[in-house]
Amino acid sequence: MAEDDLELRRLQLRRLMRMALAAESKKPAEPERREPTADEIVRSRLGERGEEVLNAAYEQYPEATAKIVEQLAKLIKEGQIDTVIDGYMLYSLFRNLGLRVRIETRIKYLKRGEVKDLSEFFRQKL
Repeated sequence: MAEDDLELRRLQLRRLMRMALAAESKKPAEPERREPTADEIVRSRLGERGEEVLNAAYEQYPEATAKIVEQLAKLIKEGQIDTVIDGYMLYSLFRNLGLRVRIETRIKYLKRGEVKDLSEFFRQKL
């Protein structure tokens, strides 16, 4: 009789373990909630050509740009900056802080349905 009780108990434990495993596998994986990085916060607020200016600044002044981005993210989190930061505003900020960010610029013209660089135009004229 004691042996029957042990066998019954063992079967119950096995069934409970199977149920626990099934319940655990059915539970959707909880997505990891992580704090967005300062770079992600700032990039989410960048507007027209802002991404281009920020990438150029990171290439030319990585350490200084990282510090500036941290401060911008802090201001965005605090709600002091609530507008979209376009490329001109970001470029002006870097210039005011003494960082001369060089951005690749091209002047193109359209003539008879063709788009050409201005340098190409001058080469043809000379």
